[in-house]
Amino acid sequence: MENGIGSTDFPLRGALIGFGNVALHAHLPMWRRDPRFRIDAVVEPVPERAALVREHLPEARVYSDMDALLVDRCLDFVDICTPPCFHAEQVLRCCRESLHVFCEKPLVPSPAALAELRAAAEASNRVVFSVNNWKYAPIWAKTLELVHSGRIGPVRSISLTVLRPPGSGGGATEWRRSAAVAGGGILLDHGWHNLYLALALMGARPLGVSARMGYPAGETAMEDEADVVIRFSGAAARLNLTWRADRRRNQGLITGEKGTLSVNDDHLLLVADGLEPKRYDFPQPLSVGSHHLDWMLPVMQGFFREIVDPLHRGTNFEEASWCAKLIGQAYRSQKEDSRFLTFEKPAEGEAS
Repeated sequence: MENGIGSTDFPLRGALIGFGNVALHAHLPMWRRDPRFRIDAVVEPVPERAALVREHLPEARVYSDMDALLVDRCLDFVDICTPPCFHAEQVLRCCRESLHVFCEKPLVPSPAALAELRAAAEASNRVVFSVNNWKYAPIWAKTLELVHSGRIGPVRSISLTVLRPPGSGGGATEWRRSAAVAGGGILLDHGWHNLYLALALMGARPLGVSARMGYPAGETAMEDEADVVIRFSGAAARLNLTWRADRRRNQGLITGEKGTLSVNDDHLLLVADGLEPKRYDFPQPLSVGSHHLDWMLPVMQGFFREIVDPLHRGTNFEEASWCAKLIGQAYRSQKEDSRFLTFEKPAEGEAS
């Protein structure tokens, strides 16, 4: 089979790198749903988490570090579920070992490593794929369907709001509370999802970004509020993110030339064409829980498609690259007194 999968047979053999909550509650159940994939190994250095591996995946080989895993040549892919500070190095190492890479968001916490990762993936003919799963939440999938079918006309503005109370998140080892490990605060965490949603809704290349951030008292390394404006040709998107709210909620307003779409956590309201408003209700609010298996399954399908179909390879990496670039420019804008920063136009023949 000439598809670069490293094996002529299914299932594809994989390893989980890290066995925290997202691996246990979202990734492992996802792989178990598809007979084309199998998890044969896990890297987990924390003894208590390694014990959970043996409980939930007794047939898997368990390693305490990646060095031991990469000696194991009986693999086709890895699923990286470690904190963001480790992603770039781990993705790079796995590409150089000719392994496909499925990686939790953010793919990288800053854009500095993008060129090296792209080159390594292309040189090894392997897929690097970020878990951009919020597009597949039923309410966002319906929103994208309505926008792309032209129900509100060309999009002119997007406003996306994320409300979370203090202390949200943390992971199995509370790594989100460490700037060195997490790589950033709410912009890198919730912001990543909202950036690729804005890109998908606009369907266009961003021109530039400005940002203003807030920090907890005495803290300057991890923002708990972010107000980000992204400019497009003839349009703009604004992200309002906070970890200071009194409740959990996700909201959005997409305005087009012919109408609006209001996203209200568990329902969607379409007002367009001078007709009566139409409401779409969804059983689960966006703000409920952190692990959504039904949102993950389409992500896995996209990963498989890029592995077996070279014509689609790199699509997800481009989306993740733009998220990393926007975050990098947003942090720079904050440091430069919220100055609007533009993106250089790509050189001829360069990916945009």
